[in-house]
Amino acid sequence: MTTKKDTALRLAGGECGGSYAEGVIILSAAISAIAADAWPGTGIDKKRFVEIIKDYCDAGLNSSRVSIPLLVGYLRDSGKTLEADTLRRKFMDFQKSRVLTGDDIDRPEAEILSVCPGLSHKELRRFAYPSILYEEVCSSFVHEYRAGGKADSWQMSYKQDIGVSYVNWINDPDRHIHFPVEWMGKVAESIAEVADRNASRFPLSPPAAWWLDG
Repeated sequence: MTTKKDTALRLAGGECGGSYAEGVIILSAAISAIAADAWPGTGIDKKRFVEIIKDYCDAGLNSSRVSIPLLVGYLRDSGKTLEADTLRRKFMDFQKSRVLTGDDIDRPEAEILSVCPGLSHKELRRFAYPSILYEEVCSSFVHEYRAGGKADSWQMSYKQDIGVSYVNWINDPDRHIHFPVEWMGKVAESIAEVADRNASRFPLSPPAAWWLDG
């Protein structure tokens, strides 16, 4: 995995005419391959992709946090204005022009449920990092060679090691999420290390309930 990570980082840095797209495609494929080894089968690619990140990634990378901006946008658009306003007041009390990082704003699902207990686990997990990463980055770049409508391929902050961050848009009320290639590389490497230690147990039986399904 270290070779794949280094290749992805170098391509994302512009070597050999590469870009963010090539970096995330390589890392997405690597994570998907490990998930497929763990749980072979068809029609479960997203579920096992999310599951492998949730189960095998180092907790220090905060890879299962829920994106508050994307969740609030969904609740607002779904007519759940009370919940949207509650979360906005609790977690999004920032000026619209401020550049936000995941550390600033995103939270574990238990903390969100303590504020809005009426929300379901399934709703929240739609906006957890693994699910967004699959939908808005991995799948979108593989199939359309661009980020999804809620994500962006560039970041507004160039601080080192900030992890997930958000991009402000003039004509969009919602910030777009950005997953740095460096962060994705750490996630992939962490998963690979745990998978190597558990390789003798593969393939695994499917869980009684996939985490993504709540």
